[in-house]
Amino acid sequence: MKRDAPVTLAEVASLPVVLGPVQAGRMLGLGRTTVYRLLREEAFPVLARRVGRSWVIPTAGVLAYLGLDTPATSPTTTGGCGCGARVNAEEKARTVDGST
Repeated sequence: MKRDAPVTLAEVASLPVVLGPVQAGRMLGLGRTTVYRLLREEAFPVLARRVGRSWVIPTAGVLAYLGLDTPATSPTTTGGCGCGARVNAEEKARTVDGST
């Protein structure tokens, strides 16, 4: 895969919980050098954390910055509460039926 190739919907659906700087930058249309400069200057547009000598960027933050639904806050995965907590199929069925 080319680094400057556009991110596909299939890639977005299979993203891990956190991204590396290059992957997050690619989603935001930023090059590697720019990403690391912004991280050093604490000006990266999404919350980023240092873990040892590495940077991690939450996928949910990148998707929210882009104005996209995150799987954790999508009504289909949360039963409509929007809190980010996942529900199992039995709880979802009870919520849909109205029998709590």
